[in-house]
This record gives sequence, structure tokens and C-alpha cells, in this order.
Amino acid sequence: MALVSLTIRMLLVAASVFTSVADVIFTEEDANLSTPEIILKYGYNSEVHHIETQDGYIIELHRVRSSPVYGPANPYKLPVLLMHGLMGSSADWILMGPEESLPYLLSDQGHDVWLGNARGNRYSRNHTHLSPDGREFWDFTFHEIGLYDLPVMVDHVLAQTGQPQLHYVGHSQGTTMFFVLNALRPEYNRKFRLMHALAPAVFLTHLQNPFLRFLAQHETAALQFVNFFGIFEVKPYQEDINRLAKALCPDFYSRALCLDAMHTMTGNKYHHMSQLGFPMLLRHLPAGCSLKQVAHFGQAVTSGHFRPYDYGAEENRRRYTGSAVPPDYDLTKVTAPVVIFYGLADQLTHPTDVRQLAGRLPNLVALNQLPNATFNHMDFLLAGDAKDALYDSIIGNVEQA
Repeated sequence: MALVSLTIRMLLVAASVFTSVADVIFTEEDANLSTPEIILKYGYNSEVHHIETQDGYIIELHRVRSSPVYGPANPYKLPVLLMHGLMGSSADWILMGPEESLPYLLSDQGHDVWLGNARGNRYSRNHTHLSPDGREFWDFTFHEIGLYDLPVMVDHVLAQTGQPQLHYVGHSQGTTMFFVLNALRPEYNRKFRLMHALAPAVFLTHLQNPFLRFLAQHETAALQFVNFFGIFEVKPYQEDINRLAKALCPDFYSRALCLDAMHTMTGNKYHHMSQLGFPMLLRHLPAGCSLKQVAHFGQAVTSGHFRPYDYGAEENRRRYTGSAVPPDYDLTKVTAPVVIFYGLADQLTHPTDVRQLAGRLPNLVALNQLPNATFNHMDFLLAGDAKDALYDSIIGNVEQA
């Protein structure tokens, strides 16, 4: 059972697509620090906040309240909430260091910056009465994250800052939960001044990655198989993965067999990763998630729909008011202003699917194609030119809105 669990976790680490990473400025020490500790190390004020969802999950928020460049955040500027993607955490946003990472850059402009953590990741593995060792704790997908986690984060940030609205930046699943929330609870639209959707994971029909497409096509059988062995989660990074990677791939950064195998599974190249880059990423990714969460994305790939989890016709009728299939999320109710950014080389959120989303939104402000033709899914967080290609535009929008 342990071997099966480890194998699945390693495949899912590969599936998270570590691509096009510029040289990372971190030291080995940083790889062992938590998000708040890393933020504090570089001279930014760091706070940890815990909030409880309606269904009892304890969510951890990380706040960047002051900058060594700007000083304390300007109370008259709107706060900014950033949300990570699948298997990620708040750490995803700061892996490039203080000169290149979006939270630091926003803080340097005087904004109160908040980094969310979805239920089930390394920072949000607590519940009022459920144990993460049990199956019931992991019975959720991005539907519950959007319906329960995101609204309490939004309300907490607004209560703490005294502002009526906030700016939102989501990457991948961080966008998915935004669209779920505002489709199901449209009263929340008014709380967002502007939403920046980076590689939005809503429609996924044209997903090109062969490894992930294979998993999506067999998601039901795969989920039943791992559940049979008592595996309900993708666990956060543990030292045994790092030791195994070093043992099997001592020359991981060369054109060796292990790196070529990684390329085969992810379908992407990452020529610019420094020797410290992979250890840094491996220490923070995966940060944990529910396997049912992964399966839900698989359903989106095969169905072509953006809708709640499909339990099969019989259970669907019980859950969805007699319907044999889940009802689609009504995107016409998402009236908050949205700016979309997408990459041409993104094998997960394909430009065709992104344009389909854009056509469904009633208040689309802009649809932005990144200028670099090789820009892909993880480049939104880790590319060496992300600041020039993307972050400067986001900061400009936040400053002007």
C-alpha cells in the first residue's frame, strides 16, 4: 500500500508540470521554511490567520502587511487576495524571490496582500471534528472550495482591512473556485473590484498533455482503485520523495533518463531550471489535495462541461433535483469584472478553451495572450520573464482600478 501511494504521488508531482523556471535566488535554507517564514526572512511583515468554513474546515491565510520598500500597507488601497492552483499553496506565489514574485511586488506598491490556502493543502489540513486520516475529510472537490472556502477568505480580508472590495488574482484552480463562487452566490460579485484570471481552468476539453488526458479518461476507475487502498489524498511533500528522487536520479538536471521520463509525463520542457530550482519546487509541491478534487478536473476534460461533480445518474438524481447529470454552473451570473491572461504553449488550459470561457462572461474586461509563444501553465508563477510579461500589467490594473 505504501508503495502504491508513493508511486501515485510521484506521478502527480510530475503531472503538476514544473516548466520554464528561471534561476531561483533562494538558498537551501529557504526550501525548509514555511511561506510565512520565507516572507519574514526577506523583510516583509508576515501574519497567519485561521478562519472556519461553514462546513468546519480550518483555512489558513498568509498576509503580507508591510514591505521593506514601502513600509506598512496603505489603508486606502484595496487589498489583494491571491489563490493558488491544484496541489499548490501560498508558497507558489513567492518561489521566485522578492524581486520577481507578485506578492512582494504588490506589497512594494503599498497593497495589503493575502495568500489563500484551499482545504486539504499543507496549511489547511484541519477541521473542527474530522480527521485528515479519514475518508470523510477528503470528500470534496473544487466545488466545495469555491462554495465554502473562498467566501470566508473574502469576508475575512474585507473585515480585517475595512474595505468594501478587494482585487483577486487566481492561477488555474484559483480561477475555478472564483467562477464557482460567483455563479452559485452572485451576491459576492460586488466584493471583487477586478479579477485577474491566470490560465483559467474552467473548460478543459482541449487539454493536450497525454499523461493527464489518460488519467482524465480513466478517472473513475483510477479513483476507485486508489480508494480501495485507503488513499484519498495527494499528500504534501515529504522527505521520502526527495530521498527517492535523489537515489533514482542523481544527475536530474542533465539530459538523463529521469529528466526525459519527466518530460514524457508532463509533455513540457524546462530548460532554465537551476540546480536549486527543482529541490525548491519539490519541497513545496505538491502541497496536498483531495484525489476526488483531481477526478473532478478529469470529468471536466472528458465532459466538456463546467459543472459540479458527476456521481453517476442514480446519485445525481438524488443530489441535483432529479437530474441525471449535474447542472452547469451559470457563468452569466459572474458579473464581476474579469481580466484573462493565457499562454499559447499551455497544455492544460488550452487557448481554445480559454476563449470559450471568455465568450461566456458578461463582464470581460480584457483577454490577454502572453507575448512569449512558449509561455505555458506554470510559467505564470515561475517564468523568468513573468514580471515583464505579466506582473507589471496586473500591478498596473490594480493601481488604476
